[in-house]
Amino acid sequence: MAKILIVDDEPSIRELYKYVFEEAGYQVDLAGNGLQALEALGRSLPDFMVLDVSMPEMSGKEFVVELGRRGVTDGRLNAIPFVVMTGENFMEAELDKVFAKARGFVCYYPKMTPPETVLARVVEILGGRN
Repeated sequence: MAKILIVDDEPSIRELYKYVFEEAGYQVDLAGNGLQALEALGRSLPDFMVLDVSMPEMSGKEFVVELGRRGVTDGRLNAIPFVVMTGENFMEAELDKVFAKARGFVCYYPKMTPPETVLARVVEILGGRN
């Protein structure tokens, strides 16, 4: 069973995506910020991640930078595809540079994107594997 890691500081968003992905047959792990996501990665690697940008303690941007740093010694971390969900203007040069350089980056979605749209992209990337 493929595993999805949802990283978002809003409990309602985490629970919504958890429900959608579990209904589609995926195993779901949740993290409320980048630090919790790093802890989750230490337990087991997901097949895909959905990542928020603005979070306390460690933002999505900081998480991706740390993931890249750790990926130097553990290449498996660079192979995890992820989408970025944000309520911010994701066309800002700073965000675009950080995420676009990350090896697993797939695309951006505005926070209000229907979860089914994100699910369809995950199914496409994972080749229907769940």
